[in-house]
Amino acid sequence: MSKKDKDNNERNTENLVRDALRDLDYYDEGNSISVEEQKSVIDEVKRLLKNGSKSAKGGRGYPEFLISNADTPDFLIVYECKASLSDHESKHVQSILSDIALVESEEVATKRIKRYAVDGALHYAKLISRSYNVIAVAVSGEKKATARKSVYLHSKGARAARPLLSKSNGNPINEILSWKDFLSHAVFDPAVRKARLEDLMAFARELHTFMRDYAKLTESEKPLLVSGTLIALQNKAFSASYGLHETKELPKRWIETIKHEIDRAEIPQAKKDNMAQPYASISVHPELDKKRNNYPKGILYELIKRIHEKAAPLMTAEEGTDILGHFYGEFLKYTGGDKKALGIVLTPRHITELFALIANVNKKSTVLDICAGTGGFLVSAM
Repeated sequence: MSKKDKDNNERNTENLVRDALRDLDYYDEGNSISVEEQKSVIDEVKRLLKNGSKSAKGGRGYPEFLISNADTPDFLIVYECKASLSDHESKHVQSILSDIALVESEEVATKRIKRYAVDGALHYAKLISRSYNVIAVAVSGEKKATARKSVYLHSKGARAARPLLSKSNGNPINEILSWKDFLSHAVFDPAVRKARLEDLMAFARELHTFMRDYAKLTESEKPLLVSGTLIALQNKAFSASYGLHETKELPKRWIETIKHEIDRAEIPQAKKDNMAQPYASISVHPELDKKRNNYPKGILYELIKRIHEKAAPLMTAEEGTDILGHFYGEFLKYTGGDKKALGIVLTPRHITELFALIANVNKKSTVLDICAGTGGFLVSAM
């Protein structure tokens, strides 16, 4: 088969993937998903794939499809397509998944990666996994009924990928799923949870340092700004538009959104009023709407942007409350002393986890903490 015929046949496989993505709403204008084909506008992806070409000549290379979601920026999905079922995977795939170094020349490796769908998908996943959790999908075949699919997960920073397993039965997934379904299986993976938790712990320290150096907030105001921003970012209109507001206007929009989200909660009005009041006092803090040379949109914008990118995405994941609880607890550790100024006593995590274990908590348990502060016991009980 000539290269031209092979490329033409491969377009049929790409069309199968494209149709599947369309059926699963990847192209819907109402979502935050971006589907790119053999390119990317994401600067970090461009950097990671600078020398990612499958060609022996090197240079930048891209998978057939690269999918991102602004609501979950730490995940990417890549697709590699091949027309022939015999080109689905090489005999070396299991060694690659086991992180066993292959004894082959660079030229042979290049030909293998270029020929086989799985090898190509794993090639791109490994490069991109330096900064992202990557779901790699390999598809071969030209007919929907007989096409073969393999799905892998390469968690951020991991040495090798492994098959993406179903959270319900532990079996490898071998079909194209919606973004939401792919993500629900991926976040169940222990390596992904570990990577996300480590990133969030580092972000908690980074965020506290930024607040200390630029926001000039008191120890009691810092956690309120974080929790208020997490509340505001639950509002889709605000999360999509906060970057469009003028610097002086943003604090007003921030507190209005928080009040709106609190009003939507099914709690007594008196509690709503009490919850909203502390946030209102922060919204008029003189440092938040100041522009700096490094931050021309203002300090509040920079804080919201960082929380939006690093912490807010986990609010949509199934284990998000658990991980965010750890993040918030970690952040509070940096707010000075023993937290008496905040009225908070942080019970060490190993203590809360020990008592959850002693209580033999399971998924059918109802847990009541009549003196919950940061919710440490409740988080551990999850």
